[in-house]
This record gives sequence, C-alpha cells and structure tokens, in this order.
Amino acid sequence: MSKFRLLLVEDNEQDREVCRDTIVRYRAQTHRDIELIECESLEEALEKIDNTFDGAIIDMKLAEQGNEGNQVIQIIEQSQLRIPVAILTGTPDPVNTDFVNIGVFKKGDPGAKYEDLLNIFWEIYDTGLTRIMGGRGIIESTLYQVFRGNLLPQKEKWMLYGSQSPEKTEKALLRHALSHLLQLLDDDGDRSYPEEMYLYPPLTAQIKTGSIVTERAGQVKYVVMNPACDLVMRAPNMCNTDRVLLAEIISQQRLFPDYPEAGYSNSQKGELQKAFKNNKAPYFHWLPKTNFFAGGFINFRNISTVPYDGFLEVYSQPEIQISASFIKDIIARFSIYYARQGQPDINFDNFITPA
Repeated sequence: MSKFRLLLVEDNEQDREVCRDTIVRYRAQTHRDIELIECESLEEALEKIDNTFDGAIIDMKLAEQGNEGNQVIQIIEQSQLRIPVAILTGTPDPVNTDFVNIGVFKKGDPGAKYEDLLNIFWEIYDTGLTRIMGGRGIIESTLYQVFRGNLLPQKEKWMLYGSQSPEKTEKALLRHALSHLLQLLDDDGDRSYPEEMYLYPPLTAQIKTGSIVTERAGQVKYVVMNPACDLVMRAPNMCNTDRVLLAEIISQQRLFPDYPEAGYSNSQKGELQKAFKNNKAPYFHWLPKTNFFAGGFINFRNISTVPYDGFLEVYSQPEIQISASFIKDIIARFSIYYARQGQPDINFDNFITPA
C-alpha cells in the first residue's frame, strides 16, 4: 500500500509540533505509513498543494486577516483537486462549508484531536477513494497507459475525425477512453455493493433508460424502460419517441406485507433470498436499498406510457440513474417477460405411467 500523504496548513508551531508527535505515535500504534507536508503560510500552501495528497488539515486563520484558510479551500475547489479536506481551527465561523468535505472541527472540542482526524482520513483511505481518484491514483495511471498505448498510435484517424467535427470527436474519444477503463473490470468476479447499482445524483438531467423518477402527485417512483435509442436527443428537447415508458417500483413491504422489518423466520429468509436473486417471479426485479434510495422491486406488470412533452410537469427530473452494468439485465428480463409466447400443455401421463 502506498504512503499516505497528509497536508497540514497551520501557522502555529506548537500545533504543528502536536501534529508531528501524533503522527509518530500513530505510526507506531497502527503501522501506517504517513508522510506529513507542513505549510505555515498561505503562500507556502499555494506553492505545495497539488493532487497527490490523500488528505488536508487546514487552519482557517493563517495571518491577521483570518480568511486565509478559505483561500486555500478555494484553490483546491477551483483546481478541482480531489483531496479530502478537514478544517481544524479556533475560529470556525467564516469557513466556506460549501466545499469542506470532511468537516469543520474546533480545536479543543471532543473528536477534534489530530488522532481523531487521522482515523477519519484512514477510513476514507481504506475505501481506495484517493488511490483511485487522486493524482497518484489508478485512474490517472491507467489513463496515461491508454493515452500512450492506445490513443496516440491511432492519432491520425482521430485527427481526421476531429477535422470533420471537433465536438463529436471529443465525445467519441471520451467514450473510447472510458471503454478502456471499463475493460479493467470485465473479469472482476467480486460481488457488487448496492451503491454500485446507481449513479447518484445523476450527472445529467436528461431522461435515460434506467432513470428513476417520482410522480409529483402521488410520490410513487418509476423506472424509465424505453430502449436507449428511443431517448437519443436528435435536436434540442426532441428525441426518437413521443412517449416515455414507465414501470412502477413497489416497496418490499408491499410485496411482503406480512413480514416484519427484522427477525425473519427461516422460510421468510428463503423467500427474501429468492426475491433478491430475482427468482420470485419473472415480472419483479429487485432494486437494493441504500442511504439515498429506499429500494424496492420493479413491477414489469405495472407499466404505463406518458407524453414526452410535459413529462417533467407530472414527474420529477431523474433523481437516480441505474448504472449501465445493471440496466442491461433489467431491460433483458423486461423484454423476455413480454416476449414469452407459451404453448398448450401436452398430456404426458402415458409417458410416465403407460396404460
């Protein structure tokens, strides 16, 4: 595991010394490797800060003006540096809390010691977030490999496309680069976490296959089930369909009304496992619960279509987007359910018990 790089922006030498001593003790107790980079002024912080840090602790007041910490935060935000930031200060009032992503901690308060902050940073670090998204992360190194090994050798063709349509070529090149990143996970057999099923909040307000929306009047949630080609935008506010196909999401309580919230019997556990594996019925598909979504089951039998024009007057903008890796199976099961034909039953009794 790579070394954890911590940026400390603090003008008080005594506080910096406390941080140094805490890190020495923390290393010995946890066997964690931490590299501390200290800055005692705004100018020094602006000179040293970059996207290679795994965390930053910033004091709000670095000089008489008292707003220098906010300036450091603004630089991090404007430069789009992907660094978890905590404010540890004696003057928390003027903090720009719109950006601070760990929290504002007042010196001397419970839970505001350097050791407490290190614990928080390590919990984040152990998720792999900074190793994936940071300047030394997997995405950066993989993009470099894709750039050098895959895209540059094909540059003449892409240059031709760019001369014909720069904007379309840029989007196409983005798709192509992302496809190379996704290839890293094609052979990953690990089970996914529920949060991986969703993009929340969605990065676009456009209605897409797998968008989860809420009916404004009844607060019922639905999934958009149109084929992706239906919803491709051909002109501003115009796509290939005049209707949006919706399937209702019902709650687990509605599907299992007699089940308690916890303490299931063995038979109830078995039924829930069948439902979670999408084996309860061919017309239900499970959507797992997360802290931002109550979850439930898509009911393929309860579908409706509504006009594309005026859709947002009746339904919310997409609140959650089901990710591409999962929506494919949902659409496949939906299509299979409505494509089934069936056949007459054949009397097979004589084949089992000959007359």
